[in-house]
Amino acid sequence: MNKKSILISFTILLIAGITTLGFVNKKPTVKSTKSETKKTNTASIKWYNMTDGYAEAKKSKKMLIIDVYTDWCYWCKVMDVQTYENAAIIEKMNKYFVAVKFNPEKNGNHTINGTTMSSAQLSSYLAKGGRIPGYPTTFTWKKIDDQKSLEARSGYLDTTSMHLVLNKMIQE
Repeated sequence: MNKKSILISFTILLIAGITTLGFVNKKPTVKSTKSETKKTNTASIKWYNMTDGYAEAKKSKKMLIIDVYTDWCYWCKVMDVQTYENAAIIEKMNKYFVAVKFNPEKNGNHTINGTTMSSAQLSSYLAKGGRIPGYPTTFTWKKIDDQKSLEARSGYLDTTSMHLVLNKMIQE
């Protein structure tokens, strides 16, 4: 490689790195449309860890929603602000579901139906032996005793998409 090619490659990598840092560290901004219901009260989703959430879903006979996120994930943060702070989503989630937040990059033990597993093992369990497809990923678990009813939805879900997912789960 000649010096000019190296300099151009280095410049492109430098610009890409700076752009990425600016994007990752950027706080999500809340933009709403008229069709979205804004949060007007202090209600919020009651979040559980996986062990307590699974036990609560089983006890209350509610469906389980698992928000799989990481601390560095920009779209996870946007979803926290725009989707999970929406009043209609909050109301629906608290009424029909048990909500779990799970960061697979944090070490810990999680117990499901008497079986204790590490965060890596839980990730594999949720992905049915595979890998978490990306972040954020929202798992819905209709029948808590049946792993086959566990479904993954990878990527950011805006309020409209989340309403569709929740309504489908409620109506089935």
